[in-house]
Amino acid sequence: MGISAGGGKGLKSDINVTPLVDVVLVLLIIFLINTPIMMRQITIEVPRKLEADENPIKASKQISILVRADGNVVLSDGAQDKTMPVVEMPNALRDMLKDRVTEKVVFVDFEDRLPYGEVVSAMDTIKGVGGPDSVVALKIREEAKAPAEGAVAPPQ
Repeated sequence: MGISAGGGKGLKSDINVTPLVDVVLVLLIIFLINTPIMMRQITIEVPRKLEADENPIKASKQISILVRADGNVVLSDGAQDKTMPVVEMPNALRDMLKDRVTEKVVFVDFEDRLPYGEVVSAMDTIKGVGGPDSVVALKIREEAKAPAEGAVAPPQ
């Protein structure tokens, strides 16, 4: 605070605003620097419109794979099921996905007794066949949704 004793009008007290302006400018600079760091991007998948030459029935077929513990795979495209060894699965899946341009979604299911390493290996293989724009989704079995007989369902 500054005090002025001149002019014959008595004492005059003023607030020194220079430190206030300095503090406000420093805070402004700190917020301007931190704002881009704190912003997070959220990707949202919005349903797309079908192209004029795209067949909606062909696009709606789901590809699902069941990996069995005996080393075989059941590959289903909605119309037919093919049973084959795991080593033949990438070629058959590549043939199914080559017609799909935009939506490469593969639903995967595994038998319960399959070791975890084989589960991860199968998912990596499927993702590699589909390419970077493919999606590997876990399929939920109907019997896994319903509680077993005599079991008490968890509260909702």
